[in-house]
Amino acid sequence: MTYTVQPGDTLWLNAQRFGLTLPYLLSLNPQITNPSLIFPGQVIVISGPPEPPTRICPLLSQGSRGNDVVRLQTLLQIVGFNPGPIDGIFGIQTRNALMAFQRSVKEGLPVTGETDIGTWIMLGAECNPGPIIPPGAVRYIIRPGESLYIVATRFNITVQEILQANPQITNPNLVYAGQEILIPVR
Repeated sequence: MTYTVQPGDTLWLNAQRFGLTLPYLLSLNPQITNPSLIFPGQVIVISGPPEPPTRICPLLSQGSRGNDVVRLQTLLQIVGFNPGPIDGIFGIQTRNALMAFQRSVKEGLPVTGETDIGTWIMLGAECNPGPIIPPGAVRYIIRPGESLYIVATRFNITVQEILQANPQITNPNLVYAGQEILIPVR
């Protein structure tokens, strides 16, 4: 199905209107090279193969690094807030762009400079609640500067126990602030 862009439309608004995520709408329209530039009369595709499953939207703040920060920076750029280089580093420029976005949202997002679930959703991200927590485990968000060793020490468990509860961690030396993991509880 297609849609003809109307005056005042943005890709973000159209994604919201049709119940799509912005990245998925962009994937349906590879001819759009600048997501901030669409024009009235332009025809865009608004339906296609099923949208991929939703992703976790972690809490990110200044000092966070990784692919989720790249995702945040890209979404900020798409909605017209310059996060600086799309480099996966949540620095002051990304924080300032995020806070400007939070101030601009009419639904009244708290201006925290952190990405809570409401901020992700207003940026157009689809967020699922994360993995089901098995009995005997708790969710934990890695803080800036933490390693698995520090987390293990905090919970009086071993790094190996954390790795067994989190098979998605393939390199125990590579965790990042904002990453959600499960902590087995003794």
